[in-house]
Amino acid sequence: MPRGLVRVVVNPISGRGQDRGLLERLALHLRLRHFPVQVLRTEGPGHARRLAAETPDDAHCIISIGGDGTHREVLAGLVGRPVPVVVVPCGTENVFARTFRLTGTLREILDLVQRGRQVALDVGQADGHSFVLFSGVGFDAEVTRLVHERRRGPIDRAAYYGPVGRLWWRYRFPRLRVTVDGRTLTEDAGVVVVANTPRYADRLRVAPGARADDGLLDVVCYRTRSRWTLLRHYVQTKLGTHVRDPDVRLERGRRVEVACDSGAVPVQADGDRIGSTPMTYTIRPQAVRILLLSRDPKGSATP
Repeated sequence: MPRGLVRVVVNPISGRGQDRGLLERLALHLRLRHFPVQVLRTEGPGHARRLAAETPDDAHCIISIGGDGTHREVLAGLVGRPVPVVVVPCGTENVFARTFRLTGTLREILDLVQRGRQVALDVGQADGHSFVLFSGVGFDAEVTRLVHERRRGPIDRAAYYGPVGRLWWRYRFPRLRVTVDGRTLTEDAGVVVVANTPRYADRLRVAPGARADDGLLDVVCYRTRSRWTLLRHYVQTKLGTHVRDPDVRLERGRRVEVACDSGAVPVQADGDRIGSTPMTYTIRPQAVRILLLSRDPKGSATP
């Protein structure tokens, strides 16, 4: 008996490129299970979102194959709609996959399509740009800009080392003013992360208490005036001790505003540059759906 459409959205330049053999085997196995299959490759920024938005509401699911930016676009095209997403990690950092314990094997993908349970996730909004994981203001967003300006195809983590090193020596940290639900949290943050989930790039748990299903955004503000302070914050965050540092402020809320009086500061979301300050963040509770396996802990959207 025919089943609902499975649309496979593939970013061919995510991470180190795509495994064509996986795509061919995946399409074959889905068709053997009587799923109509469409395999669509993205052609540039914003295309994954358009492909998701064009997917009919009665589709069985979308399989998103790519990096965190690809998954962000696919989910952004489905905000407020019933179509669930199977996330397949094929990027550089794969923060989404690590957060939700996804491996991207053929067996896992097929199990998710056939037996996955729907889990609703909140979606952060940064001046109209959707994100599911996190948004960074300052240093990391500038690194993201430099990497993507030079990108011509698949990349790996080494592509970030040069920009990080150069910026570490010459970056001038701004004074960022952060307001959460109308209350001023700080007026002199150097780096700000607005998080919907705990994990960040490089396996950092920047916002350890964040959950993707609580209707709230977690805000982490690092007071940073020099590259040495930034290095200290990095080490502490790697160790998980940054939450006890008096130069780190944490808060939780539904509306976050980040501004800088001395000029525009770059902003990224889920690894993609989206603009600059001033930036206003809001949250749309349980606005998208993903498919997870029953082994995930106690129905929790975020481990």
